[in-house]
Amino acid sequence: MKIVVAPDSFKGNMRSDRVCEIIRAAILREIPSAEVLALPMADGGEGTVEAVVAVTGGTFQSLEVCGPLGDPVIARYGLLPDGSAIMEMASASGIELVSAERLNPLTATTYGTGELVRYLLAAGHNRIVMGIGGSATVDGGIGMACALGYRFLDAAGNETQVLTQICSIDSTAVFQGLAGAKIRVACDVTNPLTGPDGAAAVFGPQKGATPAMVKELDAGLSNLLNIAGVPGAPGDGAAGGLGYGLRAFCNAEIVSGAKLIADTVGLAAALEGADLLITGEGRTDGQTASGKLCSVLAGMARERGVKSLLVSGALQGDPDGFLDLFDDAFSISTGHTSLEACIRHAPEDLAFTVRNVMRILSN
Repeated sequence: MKIVVAPDSFKGNMRSDRVCEIIRAAILREIPSAEVLALPMADGGEGTVEAVVAVTGGTFQSLEVCGPLGDPVIARYGLLPDGSAIMEMASASGIELVSAERLNPLTATTYGTGELVRYLLAAGHNRIVMGIGGSATVDGGIGMACALGYRFLDAAGNETQVLTQICSIDSTAVFQGLAGAKIRVACDVTNPLTGPDGAAAVFGPQKGATPAMVKELDAGLSNLLNIAGVPGAPGDGAAGGLGYGLRAFCNAEIVSGAKLIADTVGLAAALEGADLLITGEGRTDGQTASGKLCSVLAGMARERGVKSLLVSGALQGDPDGFLDLFDDAFSISTGHTSLEACIRHAPEDLAFTVRNVMRILSN
């Protein structure tokens, strides 16, 4: 029996590589002869670099760059055996790098993300996969663009980082290596750049924006959209508008995070000849069907005639809906009365659930 284990992280609890270890051990305890192929997964958010480097046999690297509020930070990225690179913008410009009392989306910048991109391109890594979850910024990606040589000018021809003051964009000094770059952006957010569903209105408050700030930021992003001249598209609002900035200034391609990471780690090839896919996540709800990692992987398995099993920290919502996505779906909870207890006992509960399923399969 060939089993592919490809879970997401159980956010706030276990990274995907740890989840793989637990599931693999549980399978082999019950079916020692099973062929188990473990592929830690991610969707472009937290843990993406770790998951992809672990699966592909890449290497971790780090670089000091400008943090979201100007302080130096150490950004971690991965170099893959095929010569490409993988990075998370959150490592350079993420909200976790800023204390709650210092959050300020009017001044937070993606400059460090641009520094990392420029460094990678200068080192010859012209194929980059970038996850863009978890940002502290709502700058439309202009900080990133500045690090790559773009200049944003006000009415007097002076450089400005204030979105509402931008009147023109000078691209004469853009880093030459950008022209041959292929940047693919892992993103499962479909929000537009501006408006009631845009970067400022939806994500700004999470980054410290007051209602007045939201209004100012949305006006600035609208101005950027007009000045840059690149039409908007779904996903532009991701990471405070970095999705748009990457498209407009780097000619980047925004794709489903789940599909991109699955492609990067070779999941399709792993599923060939498999009997079962086991995937999982910390909580499964109505959003899972909307392009979330586990449902995407289950769809890939179904296309290849492979059954899929979901093991989740919690199943919330329509049970019948889960069975439309997965052949089987289990919550690993064993009756704990608090979230803290569920998190504390998740490793052994996960192992217990998988062992039970394996016993059914082996009989």
